[in-house]
Amino acid sequence: MHSSLRASPRRLFSSSYTVSVGRKSIADIAAPAALTTKNRRLPRQASVASLPPSSQHDSLESFLAYAQDTKLSTSSTTYVGTYYEYLCALSLRRLGFNLTRTGGRADAGIDLLGSWQLPDSSHPLRCIVQCKKLKAKAGPNLVRELEGAFAGTPAGWRGGDVVGVLCAGREATKGVREAIRNARRGLVWCQIEDMGEGVGRVRQMLWNQRVGALGAEGVSVGVRHTLVAGDVGERGCHDEVVLMWKGEVWKPNE
Repeated sequence: MHSSLRASPRRLFSSSYTVSVGRKSIADIAAPAALTTKNRRLPRQASVASLPPSSQHDSLESFLAYAQDTKLSTSSTTYVGTYYEYLCALSLRRLGFNLTRTGGRADAGIDLLGSWQLPDSSHPLRCIVQCKKLKAKAGPNLVRELEGAFAGTPAGWRGGDVVGVLCAGREATKGVREAIRNARRGLVWCQIEDMGEGVGRVRQMLWNQRVGALGAEGVSVGVRHTLVAGDVGERGCHDEVVLMWKGEVWKPNE
């Protein structure tokens, strides 16, 4: 089981930053007994590289250049939504995700497609991702919308072992937590904050037991506190989610 983000800290690092490891998952619910990593049959893995990229851009850097060249308003829904989708893909990469943007009018409600590599699995979990750049708090209707998006997944992302990931800029509400807990699918919640200038950080990460049964069992969530310089005489602290494995911070891309 993995941990919630609000819990008593345990210091694992030097004074420059620490990791707070929680005690219990908020999504610690019953999962179907038949769905375990020991008895499930692993499907042939789909290739993210086979997905067609946008004809105008395929990364945050190229999108920002495209937006500048076309004088796309930074306040338009197209700019805000696309920017956040690329920001989520970049932020989740630090947690083992390999994602490609699929956004467009025919995206069937799926913004990102790809996989999630976990420390105790030789096969990455396939996942679909929805990104919601909302000013208001997210409600359980968004969880139901994510579940409905499974009906439109492309070939290679179908089956009971595909995980749905919901990204938003606000912390999960009680209604969202309950909806994830009761979902029939393996679902993950990520609060991803836009820090500006193309930088994002994951502030909260939760998942239900179906995700644990698919390969996340034994993985926990910690929070890294990093001291940052501010104005003269001031110092701040940035909190960001890290994944823990066997008591250590897991760094999938290092």
